[in-house]
Parts: sequence; C-alpha cells; structure tokens
Amino acid sequence: MLITALLEHQGATLQGTLVTETKAGERRFSPLPITLKGRLHELARLPAGVRSAWVELASSLPVQCKVPFQVQPIGTLASRYVIYRRIVHTPASQRRALGITMGMQLFRPYRAYRLAANTRYYMASPTYAEWIALYERFTPADLSRLQRAVKGPRLREVAFEVVIDAWEHADANAIANSLRSLERQHAFSCRACILVDDNGAATLPPSLQERAPVVNMAGLEARLAAAGHTWVFTLQPGTELAPWALAWMAVEAAKEETQLIYSDHDYLLAGQRQDPVFKPDWSEELARASGYVGTAFALRSELLLKVLRQSGFASAYQLMLDAAALAGAGGVCHIPAVLCHHARPLQPVRPQRHTLEQHLSRQGVTAGVEAVGDYLRVRYPLPAPLPRVSIVVPTRDALNYLQTCVESVLEKTTWPHYELLIVDNQSSDPATLAYFDQVSQDERIRVVPYDQPFNFSAINNFAVQQARGEVICLLNNDTEVISPNWLEEMVSRLLQPGVGVVGARLYFGDGRVQHAGDVLGPGGCASHLHGILEGDDPGYMHRAVLAQDLSAVTAACFVTRRALFEQLGGLDADHLSVAFNDVDYCLRVREAGWRVIYTPYAELYHHESVSRGKDDSPEKQARAKSEADYMRARWGHVIERDPFYNPNLNYSQPDFKLGKIPRVGWPW
Repeated sequence: MLITALLEHQGATLQGTLVTETKAGERRFSPLPITLKGRLHELARLPAGVRSAWVELASSLPVQCKVPFQVQPIGTLASRYVIYRRIVHTPASQRRALGITMGMQLFRPYRAYRLAANTRYYMASPTYAEWIALYERFTPADLSRLQRAVKGPRLREVAFEVVIDAWEHADANAIANSLRSLERQHAFSCRACILVDDNGAATLPPSLQERAPVVNMAGLEARLAAAGHTWVFTLQPGTELAPWALAWMAVEAAKEETQLIYSDHDYLLAGQRQDPVFKPDWSEELARASGYVGTAFALRSELLLKVLRQSGFASAYQLMLDAAALAGAGGVCHIPAVLCHHARPLQPVRPQRHTLEQHLSRQGVTAGVEAVGDYLRVRYPLPAPLPRVSIVVPTRDALNYLQTCVESVLEKTTWPHYELLIVDNQSSDPATLAYFDQVSQDERIRVVPYDQPFNFSAINNFAVQQARGEVICLLNNDTEVISPNWLEEMVSRLLQPGVGVVGARLYFGDGRVQHAGDVLGPGGCASHLHGILEGDDPGYMHRAVLAQDLSAVTAACFVTRRALFEQLGGLDADHLSVAFNDVDYCLRVREAGWRVIYTPYAELYHHESVSRGKDDSPEKQARAKSEADYMRARWGHVIERDPFYNPNLNYSQPDFKLGKIPRVGWPW
C-alpha cells in the first residue's frame, strides 16, 4: 500500500511510524521517512494476519496535515516505479554507503527501497543492532583488502604489545575473554602480557599465565625497553577487540606524527553489544573534565616509557592525560569506529580530582579543580592586573530587550574592569534615543553611532576599532546575564595558552538550552550542538554541561583576544553580513592554530535574533542562501567532517542519535 501526506510543523524533530497489529495482538513498528518539507510518500508491506494498521507521529511541537493522510493499495508496476524512482534519485555515493548493490536492486528491490529511505531528513535513527548491521558490513572482499594491506611494507613494521591492566581487577575469566579476542584478530598478531601488582601472579591460574606472561610494573618497563620501537595497547580485563581492531590501529600507527590512538567503544552484556560511546576527536578540555578517551588506547612504547619515568602509571586517566600532553594535540589520533567492547558490569573509570591536580601541576598550570558530580571542573587563574574587557552590544531600537541586557550587565557582572559599547545602528524610536542619553551618563558605557545599513559583521568590526580593551566580548542585545562571574569564567579560559575564543551556555527564557556550542555539517551547514535541550539535560556524554574544545561557538556571547580579532580581520563583512560570521571567525581562529572553547559555567539567557527578525522576504532568503553557499565553499572540509561530532552519528540533525548513512569506510 502507498501512504501519502503533507505535514506542517515547527518542531526540530518529526518522526512517523506505521504500526500494525495482528489478530493475536502482536504489534510491529516500521519507521516512515518524511522529507524536510514534511512530505510523506511511502510504500509499506503489511505482514500476513494484520487486523489493523495506523500511523503515529511524534514531534516536539504540534503537527498539522496540509494534505490529509491517504492510504491506498498499489499495483506491482506502480510500486516498482515508486521503488526505482527513489533508488535512482539517491546519489550513487549514498547507495554505496548503504550497501545498495545492483543485485539488491534487481532481486530485493523493496529492501533497497527501505535502505534508501535513510536519506530522508525525518527518518528515525536505527537501533544499535540495525546500526551494526548497516555500518559494520565486513565482506570477504574487505578481508582480502585487509590481508593485502597488512602484508605491505608500512604495516609490516608496526608491532603491538597488548597490556591487560589487571592491577586492580585480576579476574581470570575476564582476562581470558580479552586474550581470546586477540587471537581472533584478522591477519594481525600481537604480543600480550598481563600487568599485575607484585602479588598478583599468585591469583591467576597457570593455564592463563601460559598464554600471556604476567609482569609487574618493573617487568613491563624491562619488556618494553627490550622490544625497542613498538606500540603498546592498554586495556582492562574483559575488554574485547573487534576482529579488525589491531589492523585499523596499525594503519594510524604507521603515520609518523601519531603518538597516541583511541577509538569509540561499546559494552557487552551477556554477549550482546549495547550503549555505544561515539567520541569526538581530541579535546584536551573535555579529556580533563571527563576522561572520555576511556581505558583502552594505544601509544608508542617510547612515549609510555617516558610517562612511566616522569609520573608513573596510577590509572588509565592519568596515563592518557600525561601521554597526550607529551604527544601534543597533533599527535593524538581518534579512530571513529567501535573497536573496543568493554565488559559489563564494570563501571567506566571516572576522572580523579587529585590526579588532574597533579597533572596540571606537572604542566605548569596553577588551577583549582573541583568535582561536579562524576566529572571535574577546572578553575583557571586570572592575571593581575585584570585586562579590560570591551563588551560590544549592537542594537537598532528593541529597547525592551536592550534595557534588560544592559541592566543585567551593570547589576550582575562582578568583573571590575570593563566598558560597555552600545553600537546604535540607526535607531529611531524616541524612547530608545532617550535611553541612550540616560545610560551615557554612566562612565562604564559609551553609545557609538553606526549610521550604515545593517551588516552585523561590519557593525562589530567598527565597534572593535573604537574599543579600549585587550579582550573583546561580543554580546547580543537580546541576552541577559545569569551568572555574575560570567566574565571571570570566560576570560580565565581565554587567557590560557593557545585559546582564541570562549563561548557561553545560553538559555531560552523558558529555561531550555539554546546554545551549548556549534557544529558544522549536521543540519546542512552550521547548527547548535545537541539541538534544543531541557535545562537539566546533560546531553550526549554529558557534553552540554562540560567544558570542551569545539569548532565554533555563537557570537551571541563570546570573548576573544582583541589582537587576534584584528590580526584575522574581524568578522567577514563582505560574504557574511548577517549569518555564520561567528562560525566563520571561529574556524579562522582554529585555522590559525588557536583553540575554541565552550564553557557551561558562564550562563545567560538569549532570545535568539529578535531584533534582526526572520529571513522571510525574497531578498533576505537570497542573502541567507548566498551566505550558506559561501560557507560550504570556504569550509566544505569541516562541514564534511567536524572533528567534534562523530561521523557515526546522525547528520540530518546534530542530536547525537545513531547515524542513518555510513560515513566511515574501512581504511584499507
């Protein structure tokens, strides 16, 4: 049968499901793909014995049917036309990624049709079992390519020593499971040893010790020193490796610049894989706060020996932090693939406050560390004297918002050394002009006229030229300060070596999270990470409530170094007069070798873009398209693969749900 409808909705999510019920009361659920414009046009097969069927819709906001639902039988020829029309209109690259072969199109056309539905915007994300079947299709041809790659000169030189860290958990059965997974590696062998304390060997059966030598810390150092140039893969007892894990690691290990490698992981419960953790690429700030890299990672033996001699090996968290600091950001490699399966019910290792304090001390960073639940917050010091901060607030009338913004800054901000520049872009409302005269009496405020057509980038660039501070804070006129120490939090992070921009956590007036960082790619160009969250929702991997490196943050509230802003030419007033100028600036900051940081500890309200209005005229829509086109041309490589959003996740929206179209191929 053919199901059609045209749906009108305003929410960020919309999902349709066909529900069928048999005479015995058994229900089946089939996702219905819906386009971004709300069009539903889907073939559906009803299983035998169906008594009733209906469509369920799920959305964050109400949905209306512009064209009512229609359900009608369809003949074989007509159904084949619908099937092949979708397949033909699915790009060849996506067909290949989905495994839609010519044979499938000929002999299993409905299966090909359903797979192609993953390209629709509002298609439900797969279950994890479905994701595994779609993303980990390892064919005999893939195995042949792997075997040939392993025999090549580059990979032949890579050798792994797998260290099963049984220092605290010397469980013989768990260790045996880990060793079995090493024996099942495709075309790649390794040495293995079991790391225990000085008395640990006595607790392990002889049969296990015959399979892998048992060593203490001194024995491990001697073993690595004798082995020469090799790689060390450390993991906990019970962690099992995917059959292609070592070969994939070897591909990255063969690169001269790579010093430390980590991958994504999931968990095993009664032999079933569950709860995948899809990580971002290297983020020093997130690693400090959460230890997100985990307990299974590989590093060069020379790097490990250096860490052991400098700071020892107290935990995987400590080893990861110290090794990454020595390797540098360019030496840390993240493989976006589930190569490790951790055992349940062993709990993931959480970051330890004392360990982070010692690590920061070794790095010469004087900072406070405090526990926030299971995670850590670093409080970086401020210099004396404090730098002056120039807070730039562009506006055109909108007095009700501007007054709230200005008064919240004046009344709540505890930073003692700032100036507030209100940039007047052709305001005409008498009440607004009177307010300008009133606030100009405050020595902390200057009203700077900008009598040119609206161009957000040009307005801010002009204001920075008039500013007197070493630190620039771009602030929208529709924001309101919540946390009094917002500038202390943001500027203290900005003044850390190598940091170029710091962004804040922003809320809608109703308490939902409006901004917890930006991402490129998911959603089409640039979007707010996570989408809209409830105020108490920590987000995926708690990333909405943890400080971290990102590709971009919004200029509704961010701080940057004035010298850097001027060096990079400020915001792009030529190509990005309204939208994406903040994202573009952040990307140019990163391109120049600086970091962009999001902190959840500087909090403000934000009524998004109320004074600018919506892109609802032909001229505004043409301008919006031109800006999006420029971003895709200038930053296409980041849009294709934002380092801080895992490519195995949904690219229709940045909601951290499982991906619907494979974006990671085998590396051989």
